[in-house]
Amino acid sequence: MARDKTQNSNLASEFYVASQLFRVGYVVTITLGHTKEIDLIVVHPDGRTITIDVKGLKNTTNWPLSPKLEKEDHFFVLVSYLNKFADLNIHPDVFVVPSLEIKSLLTPWSGKAQVKQKGVRYRDAKNSKYKDAWELLFK
Repeated sequence: MARDKTQNSNLASEFYVASQLFRVGYVVTITLGHTKEIDLIVVHPDGRTITIDVKGLKNTTNWPLSPKLEKEDHFFVLVSYLNKFADLNIHPDVFVVPSLEIKSLLTPWSGKAQVKQKGVRYRDAKNSKYKDAWELLFK
């Protein structure tokens, strides 16, 4: 059975973020969709815990987003595969945004069937202070 394309990029993004965090010594639990708005639970070596909502894009359009959790220890990690999802030699762009700051990036746009929604545009995020800002996770 073939997976939905959105599901593929979201799941791949969750595993990508988890692997990056594992590499630098964090303990990461992937919720696999069992917890709404929380894809990863991350424990720092000193015991501090954060949660992450990962959003993946195969391209460079918009991440649809309706933030519900606004907490100091919750983050959004936005991943874009830059239209090269199947190319293993291309590393995705990653944006780490504290949930208390995500609203500054939200803009309205028309999605499928011209339904008005809010989200983060790749073009707005690409030159932001959030690009590769892994250090924000455990300041």
